[in-house]
This record gives sequence, C-alpha cells and structure tokens, in this order.
Amino acid sequence: MKKQTGAALIVSLVILLIMTMIGLAAMRTSSMAEKMAANTMDVEIAFQATEIALRDAESWVAALTAEPDPNDTGSNNIWTADAMDPDLNNPESWWHERNAAWWAANGIAHATDITFDTNAGTTTITTPRYIIEYQQFVTDDLVVGTGGGPSTGRVYYRVTARGTGGSNQSRVMLQSTMAKRF
Repeated sequence: MKKQTGAALIVSLVILLIMTMIGLAAMRTSSMAEKMAANTMDVEIAFQATEIALRDAESWVAALTAEPDPNDTGSNNIWTADAMDPDLNNPESWWHERNAAWWAANGIAHATDITFDTNAGTTTITTPRYIIEYQQFVTDDLVVGTGGGPSTGRVYYRVTARGTGGSNQSRVMLQSTMAKRF
C-alpha cells in the first residue's frame, strides 16, 4: 500500500476557503448596493415632497390679488426678508440654522398627507413645509421721484421649502425666486 499524504484534502480545503471568501464578498457587495438603492429612493421621495411644497407656495403667491404686508412673524404667510435668522451677525443662512421643530411650528404645511407604496405597505411621510419671504419691489421704469402717483413694478419673493423622505434622515431644501405684479 502506498502512503497517502492528504494533498487532495488540503487543496480542496483551500479551494473551499477561497469560494467562501468570494461568497461573503458578494453578499457584502449586494447588501451595500441594496442600502444605497434605499437611500437613493429616500432622497428622491424627499425631493419630490419638497417640490410639492415649493409649488404650493408659488401657486399661493400667483393667486394673490392684493399685495400682503410682510412681517417678522409670518402671520399673514409672508415674512420680512431674513426675519427668521436667529443671528444676523453670522454668515450662515437662516434655513441652515433652523431645525425640524422650528419648521413644524412656523412653516406652512402641504394641505394633505403624502403617501407612497412600498413592499411593506403604504407609508406616510412628514408633511413638507414652506416659508415665503418678501425680497424687494422693483419698479418698471428708472424714473424715480417725479410724482404722478404710485409706481408700477413687480414684487419679488423667495420661497424656501423643506421636505423629508421615508425617513426623517433624508432632508431636502429647495428655493425659488418669483415675481408678482399687483
């Protein structure tokens, strides 16, 4: 009888170890890809919700027939420019300094709940909100101070909207500037 050294066993164990490592790497890669796809979907939902709030605000301004007076509390839905800024001396914009609780208390909410379907069922997201700021009045002509009645022109507003996705971890903020002639 020939003496056996067990080389086939060692080779097959090494091949099994390599195959196991390849399988584990493939599982990790697919798990990471699934998480990335879920995060991308979450951000897309947040973007769409924020877009809804932005369009709500723009529609509201477009439907106005008389110019509202802006104030520092937004009580008539129009804020004075930068009245929401807690610290005017820092370079940070107010919308970066305000948290979800401030938006919930001061932002104007979209009228209905926003839902979307997932494999787990229907999910309702946090209602997106918006703020409208008065920016400035720009006259139609360059002649200033000639008398003859009120000047005509456009009022410019900045709309800032904030929305979240399926989780409150994904937040999107959008801004637009619009003009309205009264």
